[in-house]
Amino acid sequence: MKNKIVIVICVAIMIIPAVLAIILYRPKAPEIVKDPEGVSRVTITDANSNTFTVDDKDEIKFLTELADGVAVNSIPDAVYGFKTFVMAYTRGDTVATFCFYMSAERPDQVYFKDGEDKCYKADSLKSRSFMEKSYAVSLYNTAVPVLTVGDAGTVISPSEISWNYSTVDGNYTPISVPTVTEVKNIEKISKKTLGIAFSRKPTNAVVSVSDGGEQLFSKLLEDFTGIPAKEAKYYRIQIHAKWAEEEGQNSYGEATYQFNAYILPDAEFSFTATDIQQGGIIGISVKNASARGITVDCTPEMKGLPEFYDDGANAFAFLPTSYETEPGEYTLRLTYDGVLFEQNITVREVKYNSKTYTEREDVIRSVFSEANLGKEKDIQESVFTSSSSSEMLCAGESVKVPTKRSDHKTGYGNYVTLQATDGKARHDGIDYDVSKGSDVKAIMSGTVVYVGEMPIHGGTIVIDHGRGARSWYCRVDISNVTVGQTVAQGEVIAKSDDSGFGDSSRMHLGFSVGRTFVSPLWLLDKGLPF
Repeated sequence: MKNKIVIVICVAIMIIPAVLAIILYRPKAPEIVKDPEGVSRVTITDANSNTFTVDDKDEIKFLTELADGVAVNSIPDAVYGFKTFVMAYTRGDTVATFCFYMSAERPDQVYFKDGEDKCYKADSLKSRSFMEKSYAVSLYNTAVPVLTVGDAGTVISPSEISWNYSTVDGNYTPISVPTVTEVKNIEKISKKTLGIAFSRKPTNAVVSVSDGGEQLFSKLLEDFTGIPAKEAKYYRIQIHAKWAEEEGQNSYGEATYQFNAYILPDAEFSFTATDIQQGGIIGISVKNASARGITVDCTPEMKGLPEFYDDGANAFAFLPTSYETEPGEYTLRLTYDGVLFEQNITVREVKYNSKTYTEREDVIRSVFSEANLGKEKDIQESVFTSSSSSEMLCAGESVKVPTKRSDHKTGYGNYVTLQATDGKARHDGIDYDVSKGSDVKAIMSGTVVYVGEMPIHGGTIVIDHGRGARSWYCRVDISNVTVGQTVAQGEVIAKSDDSGFGDSSRMHLGFSVGRTFVSPLWLLDKGLPF
C-alpha cells in the first residue's frame, strides 16, 4: 500500500510541472503569426501615430501572413530611414508586437523586427498589397491640404471631407480623415482676404459669409475681396474647396471648412505730431488693426522705423529720430489690410556742441580700443533685441529726472573728439554732475532688463518701459537691482560712481526706442507720447 502511495506521489510530481507549463504557456511572436485563426485582432500604428484596429478574419489572415517573414541576420542601414508601422497581434491575453520599416518607393524592401529584436524580411508581394491599403496612407504625400486663416495663420480642420490617394499600384483608395465639429473663433482677422491660405491650391473654392444665420453672399475664392464690415463683430465663414484628380498629384477630393471671424472696420491711422526735432519721438496709433499685419516704409529712407505693438483692438508704435536723422521732409507709408495711409513728417535740425579731449591719452587709447568699442556695441545690441513689454509699464506717468534737473551738465548729440586716437563720437545721452554715491532714481516705472559693466559707459542698468522704450543709467553702482526686477518711478535703483569713461562725478542717462537713442532732454520736456 505504501508503495502505491509513493508511486502516485511520484507520478503527480512529474505531471504537475507539465500541466503548469501547458497552463502558463504563452506562445512566442513567431508562433502567434503562424496561427491566424487564433489571432482575435491586429492593431496598426502608422508613421503619423494614427491607429487602426483590424478584427476582420480575412484581413487578420493577410496581416499575419505579412509578419511570417524570412529570418535575416540584420536589417540594412538604409531601411532604418523608412517609415515605421507597429503591428500588435492579440491572441488570448498575449500580444506580439512587430515593427515594420516601409517605403512606397521600395515595396520589395520591407523588413521588420519582433519583440526580441530578431530581424526578418517580408514577402515583396504581400508588402506591395499592404501598401495599397488605406493603412499605408502615411507612406504617401497624401496630406489633406492645410487651410490657415488670420494674421496668426490659425489652422482650420475640415468639418466634412472626402479624400482619395494613389497607392503604389497607381489606383486610388479612399481614406478616412478626422473631422471636427468645433467652430474656431478667429480674433482681429484680416478684413480684406481673411488671410485665407491653402497649402495646396484648390481647383476651385467657394467662400460663403453669414451674419446671424443669414447668408450675406457666396463667391469664388478668386473673386473674394473681403467683408464690408461697418462695425466690429463676428461673421460665420464657410469654405468649400475641391481638388481635381490631376497629373503630378497623388491625391484628390473635396472638403468643407468653417470658422467664425471677428472682423474689424477699416484701419484708422493717427500721429501725435508731424513736425519733430532731431532726437524727438512721434507716437503712431492704428485703430482696428493688429500689429502683425502693419507694414511701414519711408521715403527718403529713415533709420529706426516704428515697431508696432498690439493695444487691445488697436496697435501702437513709437517713431524715434536721433541726432543722425537728416533734417528734412519724409513721407511715411503705412499699410494694413489693403488700406494705405501716407503721412509727411518734418524733421528739424538741432545745433550740437563739440568737445575735444586732449589729455589722458593713455586712458583714451585703452578705453576706446577696438575691442571695447565692439563689446559696447554687442551689449547694446543684446538689449535692443531683447523682448519688450507690449504694455506700457509707465502708463500715465510724466518723465522725471534721475537726480536733480539742475545737475544736468552736458547734452545729447554733442560731438566728442578724442585727440589721442583721432576718433570722433556723439553723445547718446545726457550727463548729470553729481557727487559719487548720489542716489539715482528710475525716471519711469518698468522692468530691469540689463545689469552689467560696459567698457566705456561703466556700470549700467537698463529699464524696459514697454513697446521698445528703455532708459539707460550709466556710471552707477549696479549692486542694488537684478534683471527681472520691477521698479517704480522715483525708486532709487543705484548710487552714482566713477566707473567707465568721463569726467569725474558724472552720471549718464540715455533713452532708446527700438535701436535708436533719442534725446532725454526732449523726453523730459515733452514727455513720452502715448
